[in-house]
Amino acid sequence: MKGLLLKDFYMARSLLVFLGVVFLVLGVSFSYLVSPWAMTVIATVMMGVNVTSSIQADQTSGWLKTVLTTPVSRKTLLNSKYVLYLLFSLAGLLLGLLVGAIAALALDAGREMLVLFLWISVSMALFSGGMLLPLSFCLEEGGSMVGNILAYPLSAGLYVGLVLLLGDRPWTCPVIALLAAAVFALSWLVSQKILARKEL
Repeated sequence: MKGLLLKDFYMARSLLVFLGVVFLVLGVSFSYLVSPWAMTVIATVMMGVNVTSSIQADQTSGWLKTVLTTPVSRKTLLNSKYVLYLLFSLAGLLLGLLVGAIAALALDAGREMLVLFLWISVSMALFSGGMLLPLSFCLEEGGSMVGNILAYPLSAGLYVGLVLLLGDRPWTCPVIALLAAAVFALSWLVSQKILARKEL
């Protein structure tokens, strides 16, 4: 699996400069309009998108079919994408925290919103990843684009709906994050059971 992760990391490197510029533009805007800590959500989501781009690139180039002629199993291939998604999302979260902290110092903003945006970042990453990854594999070459279009609005809507349902309580955000983790874990499990048998 290490080789698969390294391959995807090297592919993603070429996009990092572009994503960095977009992140800074969006981050500066959100720092003024919402909170510097909103940058954690933006960075987490933007880094996770790299994985669906790698799935699309693998499908377009025919690499998925080629790699399956090697000793690498479909299950290992799927697992590598889920692990990579978690690693990229974590990297985005840490980057967002770092840049958010710098912006908060520059704007003399407090840390009141930090915990809230951390919970939102984790929940959005897990909800959207649980939808994005299977869609990217199931919907062939256009899957990652369709997955991105569907997953992020659905994840945001689900998050808002759960907040409205559970109310503004101290345990609301942790409960939503646990539900998001359950969705991601279920997605991973179903992918191993069903997609690993599908012709990729």
